[in-house]
Amino acid sequence: MKKILLFVIIFVVGLGAGAGGIITLEPSMLSKTPPPVIQSVPFDAKTAVSVSETSIQSNLAGNNHYVSFDLEFSVMPAALTSAGGTVAGAAGGSGTGSAQLDAQIRNQLIALARSTPYSLFSTSGGLTVFKDEVSEILQSIFGPGSIGKVYFSNLLTQ
Repeated sequence: MKKILLFVIIFVVGLGAGAGGIITLEPSMLSKTPPPVIQSVPFDAKTAVSVSETSIQSNLAGNNHYVSFDLEFSVMPAALTSAGGTVAGAAGGSGTGSAQLDAQIRNQLIALARSTPYSLFSTSGGLTVFKDEVSEILQSIFGPGSIGKVYFSNLLTQ
């Protein structure tokens, strides 16, 4: 009986110490903080920054076909910097100026390609549908309305 009582006391003290540590050292663990709200930055072609994402490659849905493409789009400077990119880095050539942001864009585009069937590319209007889906992904990253037209400077399926 003494062993059980000792175990219960140690358990309660440990539980209290753990809860106290969480509350005082890491209170954010107790509350779910919502993801940051992406502010909408209206697109203006005169001030937009051109971004190129090159050599995006993936299998298409079903793993029997493959897609490779280079992507070009314009984004508002404020939206680019709020997403973690840099205007100077984007203006210098390929990418957003942030390796992490480039990786996020590439990962989401590869996930889109992996869920896209080859038949979409071989039907009338299929490329437009794919381009619209790419635009939705970019707007989810940079904010609604902050992206200009999306262009494929190179697109290959096989």
